[in-house]
Amino acid sequence: MRVKSIKMLPAIFLCLFSSLYSENIYQFEKGVPKNFILGEKGTLEISKEKFKDGNQSLKWNFNPNSTLSIFGDVGYKKFEKKGKEQARLSYVMWVYNEKPVDDVLKIDFLKNGERKTGFEVKMNFTGWRTMWVQYDRDMNGVPEEEMDEIRFTAPKEKGSILLDQIMPAVLIDPRHNARDEQVDFVNLDADISANAHWMALYKFFNQIEYEDLDKNITESELKDLNKIEESYEKNILKKVEVSSEKIKEKREQLTEYKKVNLEFVQRLVIYKGLTQEEKERIKYVELREFGTFIRELGYMYHSTENKKEKDEIISIYREALEYMYEQGWDKGSAQGTIHHLGYQMRELYAGIYLLRDGLTYEELEKVRDMVVWYASMGIIYGDLDKERGVNLDVLNTMLPGIFTSILINPNEVARTEELNRLKKFLDKTIVYSPGLSGGFKDDGSVFHHMQSYPAYAKGAFMGLTPIMYYLSQTSFQLSEEAYGKVKKSLLMTRVFSNKYNTVLSMSGRHPNDEFGLDIESYRYVALAKNGEIDKELIEAYLRLVKDEKKKKEFEKLGFQEEKAPNGSWTMNMSSAQFHRQGEWLVGAKGFSRYLVGNETYIKNNIYGRYMSYGTVQFLQNSLEESGYVQEGWDWAHYPGATAIALPIEKMKSDIAQVDIYSGVEEMLFSDETFSGGNNLNGAGMFAMKLHEHPKYNETHRARKSVFFFGNRVVLLGSDIENNDKQYETHTTLFQNFIPEKESDEKVEKFNGEIVLEDNLKNLYKVKNGEVVYSKRLQISGDQKTGEKTENNYELAYINHGENPKNSEYEYNILIQGTDKEKEEFRKNDNYKVINKDFNSHIVEDLESGVRAYVLFEAGEIEDELIVKVDTPSMIMAQKKADESIEMSFVDPDLRLYEGIDESQYDENGKRQEVSIYSRSWKKNDGIEYTTNLVLKGKYTIISDGKVEGEIVDNNTVLKITSQYATPIKFILKSN
Repeated sequence: MRVKSIKMLPAIFLCLFSSLYSENIYQFEKGVPKNFILGEKGTLEISKEKFKDGNQSLKWNFNPNSTLSIFGDVGYKKFEKKGKEQARLSYVMWVYNEKPVDDVLKIDFLKNGERKTGFEVKMNFTGWRTMWVQYDRDMNGVPEEEMDEIRFTAPKEKGSILLDQIMPAVLIDPRHNARDEQVDFVNLDADISANAHWMALYKFFNQIEYEDLDKNITESELKDLNKIEESYEKNILKKVEVSSEKIKEKREQLTEYKKVNLEFVQRLVIYKGLTQEEKERIKYVELREFGTFIRELGYMYHSTENKKEKDEIISIYREALEYMYEQGWDKGSAQGTIHHLGYQMRELYAGIYLLRDGLTYEELEKVRDMVVWYASMGIIYGDLDKERGVNLDVLNTMLPGIFTSILINPNEVARTEELNRLKKFLDKTIVYSPGLSGGFKDDGSVFHHMQSYPAYAKGAFMGLTPIMYYLSQTSFQLSEEAYGKVKKSLLMTRVFSNKYNTVLSMSGRHPNDEFGLDIESYRYVALAKNGEIDKELIEAYLRLVKDEKKKKEFEKLGFQEEKAPNGSWTMNMSSAQFHRQGEWLVGAKGFSRYLVGNETYIKNNIYGRYMSYGTVQFLQNSLEESGYVQEGWDWAHYPGATAIALPIEKMKSDIAQVDIYSGVEEMLFSDETFSGGNNLNGAGMFAMKLHEHPKYNETHRARKSVFFFGNRVVLLGSDIENNDKQYETHTTLFQNFIPEKESDEKVEKFNGEIVLEDNLKNLYKVKNGEVVYSKRLQISGDQKTGEKTENNYELAYINHGENPKNSEYEYNILIQGTDKEKEEFRKNDNYKVINKDFNSHIVEDLESGVRAYVLFEAGEIEDELIVKVDTPSMIMAQKKADESIEMSFVDPDLRLYEGIDESQYDENGKRQEVSIYSRSWKKNDGIEYTTNLVLKGKYTIISDGKVEGEIVDNNTVLKITSQYATPIKFILKSN
C-alpha cells in the first residue's frame, strides 16, 4: 500500500484528525493509519522486511528534509502528583536504519500548527534503535496539553527508514529513561543518581582513556594474563556432546529466534497500557534465554576438535551476533532503558568469552565494544578520589561483564592496563564505603539500598569472589586491606546465619528462605589469599558445604570443619546484635534516624513494618525448625517487638513513590539516634529508643533493651506509650509454627510472674503484667500478594492494653537449657536489674559479674562504678580476678549528620515520609566524637589509643573517641 504526498490540508481536516486519533500505540498491522500524512515529497508503504511486533512495519521513503506528520491528540498531560507513583509521560518508538548518515531525524510536537517541543535522533547507526524521551524533562521546548501533531523531518540526504511501535505518550518512571548515542540528552541526572550504575552507560563508555598503549608487555604481565585466562576458562567451561545433529538443532533454534524480537524484560513495563490484542502482536525471546544459547555454543566449540564442526559453530555464532546487532543490541544503544540489565547478561558474557578465538580481530573488537558498553566497563575509569563504596549490583551483575570485556580485549597492553584499573577500582571501593554507601563496612555489614542487606550481599559475593580468585597470585590481586574487608563480611554473614538462613529482621523485603548463604564464596576467598589457603575461611567453608567430595579435598590438606561460632557480635551499621551458643543464634534488631526499619515494595514484604521494632529472633537449623513459616505468620507479632497489635488489613503498608529518587516503596526511618549493641567477653547487649514514623502512629514510643549472658537473655522495656484507643499494644514473647495440626483452640491469660515453655523448648519467665498465650489456627496474609494464608501457631505476648502510658515489661529467656538449667531458671534469675526507667536500663549478670548499662540520656548515675556521662551510651564492665576492670563502650549515634534534617519536616513541623535515597547526608563519613565518662576511683587506662584518662579529685575522667558506633575496648587498672 502506498500513500501519495498531500501538499496542504484544510484546517477542518486537521481538526477532524485531532479529534479522531489518539492512539496508545501504532503497530501498522492494519495498514497505514489515515492520520499519517506526508509533506510535499516521499512515500509511505507497509513493509514486511523488518518489524518489532506483528509482521510488518511502516516504511518511509523520504527526500532531503521532507516531512511526515501524525495528526491527533498526542496524549500529553502535565504531571500532577495525585497517585502513588512519580511516572511521567514519554514518547517512545522504534526506528530501523539501513544506512548510517551523519545527520538527524527531527521529531517535533505541534499545537495548531505551532511547534511546542521536540528532539532530534542521531541517525549514525544501522539496525533497530528505540528511545524513551520524557516530554517535560528531555525535550527542547515546553510541552502543552492538546498538542495535535507529531512531525518528523527527514535528514538532509535521501533515504528510507522503518518505523514501528510508535507510542506517543507512555507513563515511565523518570529514573528509567536512558540516554545513548542516538538521544544523548535523555535523563542526564541519571549519571549521578542512585541508579547510575545501571543508567550511565553513555557516561561510562566515554570516560575510558588509556595511558600508554605503545609500551611493550612484560614477560611477567603476559604470564599473569595467561594464568587469569586459564583459571577463568577452567571455571566456566562445561564439556558437552557435539554432533552434526546437535549443531543443526542450534541453527534451527537461531532461525526461530530471528523471527521475533530479542527483548530485555525490564522494557516490557511500557506495554502495560496496551490491549490484549496489541500485546499479542509483540513476540520476543528473552535476552537471558538467548545468552544461554550463546553459552551453549561456547561449550560445544570447546568440546570438539573437529575443524568442520568448529567452523559451523562459529558460523552460527556470527549469524547470532548479526541478529543481536540488528535488534539494537550494539554499542551505543540503550534500548530505551537498561535498568537492571545485568541480571540478564551473565550467560551471554560467558558465551562471548568462550567463542572469542573463532572471530577475526575486527569481529572481536565489535563484540567487545558491545560488552564494554552494556557491562559499563568504563566505570573503572572514573575518578577514584570521588568513589564512595561500591554498588552491590555492580559486583553481582556487572563485574562479570567487565571482567569478560577485559579478557577479550585483543590488545594485550590494553588488557593489562584495564586489569590494573579494575584492581585499583576494587581496592578503593571495597575499602572505603562511608555512611550508607554501598559495599563493605568495618563491622562486617554489607550495604545496598542504603542499608545492611544480606540478600544482595549474596549476589555480590557470587560476582566478586570468583574474580578475586582469578586475580590472586598475580600482580592484579586485591590489596590485603580489600581482601580483609571481604573476608570479615563473609565471616560475619555466617555469624548472623544459622545455618544457611539469616534472621528475618535482616531479610530486607524478602521475609523468606530464598536468600541463604552462598557457600562457594568462602572457598573462593580462602583460595584467593596470596600463596596460601586462608585457614579461618576454609574451615568455615567445611562447616557449611554439603558436598562430601569437596570436604575431603581440603580435609586431606589438614583442614578441619570449624565449630559453630560462639559468643556475641555487634554490628551497629546493621543496628543489630547477634549472640550464639552451641548450634543456635539469637539476633536483636532496631532502626534509627539513619537506618531504615523496613523495605517494602508493592509485591514484597507488604506487612513488614514491625520487623525492626526491637525484634529478638531465635534461629536453630531452618526457619521452619526455628518457628517461622510465612503462611499464617502474624505480622503484628515479631518476637521481641513492642508494637500496636493491628489486624492484618491494617498492617498492610500504604506504599507510594514519594519522590523521583526512589521507587514505589516504603523505607521508613526514625528520628532517634539511639539504636545498637555492644559486647564484652562473650556477653552482649542491645538497646533502642523506639519511635514509630508519623506515617502510621508517631505517638508510639518505647525504650527497649536486651542483655545476652550465656544461654540466658534478659529483656527490659519502659516508657511504652501511644494514643491508640482501639487496638492493644503488645510485646511479643514468641510466635512459633506448629508442624502438626492442633484441633483445639487454646487461649490462656496469666497475671503476675509466669514461666512459659515454647514448643522449641525455650523457657520464658515474665515478671509482671498480663501474659496472653494462644495455640490455634492463625489467619494471615501473603507477604507478596496479601492473599489469605493460614497455619497452626503458638503465640505469647505481654499485653500493655489500649492507649498505654508509662507501661513496662521485664522477662528473661533460657535458650535450649538442660533439665538442670531449667530447674535453676525457674527458681532463680541469676541477674539483677539495677535500674529501669526513662534514663537508663542497667542489668548485672550474677554468674559472670558483667554489668551492662543502657544510658538513654546523658547525666549523673547512681552506680558503684560510673558517676556520669555526657553522651547517651552503652557500656559493659566486668571485674577480673586481679581487680582490673574490662570495659566496652559504644556511642550508638552513627553521627552521619548533626542537628535536624529540616527537609524531613513540613511547614507545621510534622515529619514527612521522605526517601532515604534523597538524603544529602547518606554518604557522609560518620563524625568522630569524644565522650566524657567519669568513673569513681583512680585508674590507669590500657587501650589502643581511643581512650585517654586523667585523675580529677578521686575520680577518673575518660575521654573516649569513637566513630560509627564501634565498640571501644579497654582495661582499667586500679591505682
